[in-house]
This record gives sequence, C-alpha cells and structure tokens, in this order.
Amino acid sequence: MTKKIKAVFISESIRRDSHAPLKYFKDIDAIHLYLNAPYGDMKQEDLQGSRQVKIENLKDEIVKEKPDVIQGAEPFGSKLSLRLSYISLQAAKKTKARLVVPILENRPIAERFNLVQRSVLRAFCPGYFKFASAIIILNKGAERNVRAYAKSAKMVKDIVWGVWGVDTDLFKPVAKKIPYLMIYAGRWVEEKGLKYMLEGLKIASGKFPKIKLQLLGQGPFGKIMREYAKENNLTDNIEFVGMKKNADLPKYFAASELCIYPSITQKRWEEQVGTVNFQAMACGTPVVTTKSGAIPEYLRGGVGAFLVRERDGREIGEAIIKYFSDDKLKSRMQKEAREYIMRFDVKSEIAKAEELFKKLVNEK
Repeated sequence: MTKKIKAVFISESIRRDSHAPLKYFKDIDAIHLYLNAPYGDMKQEDLQGSRQVKIENLKDEIVKEKPDVIQGAEPFGSKLSLRLSYISLQAAKKTKARLVVPILENRPIAERFNLVQRSVLRAFCPGYFKFASAIIILNKGAERNVRAYAKSAKMVKDIVWGVWGVDTDLFKPVAKKIPYLMIYAGRWVEEKGLKYMLEGLKIASGKFPKIKLQLLGQGPFGKIMREYAKENNLTDNIEFVGMKKNADLPKYFAASELCIYPSITQKRWEEQVGTVNFQAMACGTPVVTTKSGAIPEYLRGGVGAFLVRERDGREIGEAIIKYFSDDKLKSRMQKEAREYIMRFDVKSEIAKAEELFKKLVNEK
C-alpha cells in the first residue's frame, strides 16, 4: 500500500468555507494548524483535521507531523502572517518538506505598506519565494507583487487556493425563489461599496416598490445604512438580518433572485477573489458586482453577472431594473450563473492541489 502524502496547512485564522474543502483530498493526509477561529462559523465536527496551536510552539508542531509538504503563510497578509511565513520557512528547512506559498494580496506594495514594512519584506521575501517549490497566484496583482521580489519564482496560476472556489453540493438552487428578493452577504464596511448599493436600491425601488434587500453580516457601516434607510424611505425595502453562520448561507442565497456585491478599491485593500459571487451564482442567483480588484478575472459580464463600475450607484440601480424588467433575461442569467460557476467547484480545485502536491513530492 502506497503511503499517503502528508500536507500541513498553516493559517492565521480558520474559517469553515476555507477549511471544510480539505476533506475532499483523496490521497493527501491534510493537517490544518491554525492560531485563531474568530468567525464563530464552525461547530466541533467542522474542526476535524485541524488543530489550534500557539505561535511559539508552531514550528515544533509542524516538525512533529513530519510533513512532505508545508503550505506556508502569505507574507503580505499581516504582521502575524509575516511571522507565520518565517516559521513556515524554518520548518520546511528543518523537515526538508516542499514549501507551497499562496498569494492573494493584490494591492501594490508601495501603497499597502509603509517604508519600514517594505524594508522588512525586502529582507525576507526574496529568500522565502526562492525556497518555495511553488507559489500559488490567485490574481494578477499577486503575481506583480511576487515578481517585485522574485522575478523567476515558480508560479502556479490555475488553482483557486485557500478560497477553494465553491462547494456546489452545498450551494445549489432551490425549486422556487422569493420574488423581488435580493441579498448582500459580507462585512458591513466602507470598502464593500455599501453606500453605492443603497443608492442603487433607492433608484430601483422607484421602479419596483416591492423589491427587498436582505443584509447579512455585521460591521460599523450598519449604523450608516440604517440611517440611510430611514432618510430615504427604504425601511420596508431593507431587512437587516445580521451575522449568519457559513453553513446557513446556502438557503439565503438560493431563495434570492439577485445578489449585490459592489466592492470598491481602497488604498490598502481590493477584492482578491470575490467568494460571495461564487456562492450566490452556484445557487442560481446572478450577481451585480463591480469591476473591482480581481473580480473581472473570475467573472464574465453578462454571463450570470452584471459587472458595473466602482462607486456608481446609478449603474447598480440600472442593472437591478434591467434584471427585474425582463423575465427571459432573468431566467437565462439564473441558469447561466450556475453553469458558469461550476468551473470553480471545490472538488476540482482540491483535485488540482492534490496533483500539484504529488508532482512536487515526486520531483527529484
């Protein structure tokens, strides 16, 4: 019997939608070591295959597993993530395991980081990226950022790593949607473009008074949204649902006719993948989303999705009106949304990761 390859994944924080897909590995023994579980979206059974560790013990915990592959942390994520990257590198050298590094951060280095931070990255990243057996790139900005430190880095660009696409067995359509229901799911913060979403809702409600927007999530922008709703007579058009566990999201997405996800670029942040778009579309729910960050790298305008300009409430409103004004368009987009997003099914992404692990371990 062939021994299974053991892969240790290192994470600063664990989330259900990024951890649960690891169960789909067939020939890989996946162990997930993490520091925190801050999202409150995991039950005890969801934590199978993972172990919470203290950062001061992390290197010893990795070495103890005797891994064949180590998925290190991303140095651009945070100060803590940079520290985890250093520990990942030291553990890989100690165990002689193959090191795989996923990179999502797509903001330009000079904009996201100050001079001191850039100096630290300049000292660490070239060696980290050079030692890595593979660097997984999730968007064009991430590739640019890696190239700034390692022009000849070994990059892999066709795996939706860490985010793992969407589990289409969980996120799937239902027989009947609720008429005129729309959904937003995510953090209630400025960078998600919620101001422009509400402007679009106000415009669309003039044409379709029965339209309703469910807001899932939490955050400081909630107070501003409630005030806007009162001032613009939208209290009957908005339902503040609040935070929901990841396991409960499919039923909300599936019941809705349209998902609004209007992210905007900030100095230190932009959308790296847009997982909410994947989840909604897998439920046969088209999206109105922005040409922001990496979203246009994953979605095609007109195919289950309206891609609109950033910071443009009028364009959001016009897309909503266009969708609800044409039943044939609505039906076609609902069908296309599911069909299109199947290319990012979680099992196919895990299968790609599995093949990469096998290839790296078998290389001389």
